[in-house]
Amino acid sequence: MRMVDPTTTARVNLFAVLRTLEGLPAVDAEARAIAADRRETIQFVVGGVGRARLTIGDGAIAFSPGGGASTITLWFPKPEALNAMFAGTGNPIPLKGLTKIGYLKGPFTKLTDRLGHYLRPSPELLADEGYRKANAELSLHTAFYALAEIGNSDPDGRLNAGRMADGGILVAVEGGPSLSVVAKGGRLETRKGEAPENRARMSFSGVEEAGQLLRGELSSYLAIGTGKLSLGGYTPSIDHMNKILGLVPRYLS
Repeated sequence: MRMVDPTTTARVNLFAVLRTLEGLPAVDAEARAIAADRRETIQFVVGGVGRARLTIGDGAIAFSPGGGASTITLWFPKPEALNAMFAGTGNPIPLKGLTKIGYLKGPFTKLTDRLGHYLRPSPELLADEGYRKANAELSLHTAFYALAEIGNSDPDGRLNAGRMADGGILVAVEGGPSLSVVAKGGRLETRKGEAPENRARMSFSGVEEAGQLLRGELSSYLAIGTGKLSLGGYTPSIDHMNKILGLVPRYLS
């Protein structure tokens, strides 16, 4: 097995994990309260990776890829520096908003801790039905956002992304969220909702079933055999996408 690529890890942290924060206030009252406290836009600038912004306020969180206006700007000279912050072993270099460091250490850290609460389940937490639903929905977004970054950056991921035909794959959960993984010229992009390019689908019979599969409680073979997961359309692309999905735990462990 190849070693984990630090640039891919940084892309997953920047464009998948931080992006998942968007959905946190919808499932967590504490996060909504934190996000309602004051309005800030935090820009993350990562050398060799790119830029992204989080706008927090009015009880909501919005993620924007790329640079732009911000009230706080954090610089990470290389991918490893961002990964160190996520691991709790490093700190960013503030380029803007020096007087707002307290916000980063307070409300922002509380928000990321709340996300971690849902993405790192324990048997005790999973005994609660509401927690299981939130874990499933947030894990689905994190996994498929990460899938695109791995497919565009990790050597094994790029190999399989290059084998996917141009077009999209709808990942839909009955009674829950839907995402589209769109391939074009060997590059992947994960979008919310349906995409006009979709030519295949992966459908879960419910949020609980999606969570079971993502947590490893249910195998894909059993899920298909029992009707909890159905596949349709151009399935060769789904096969290659699933190989990339299998790499996600390597980067989210």
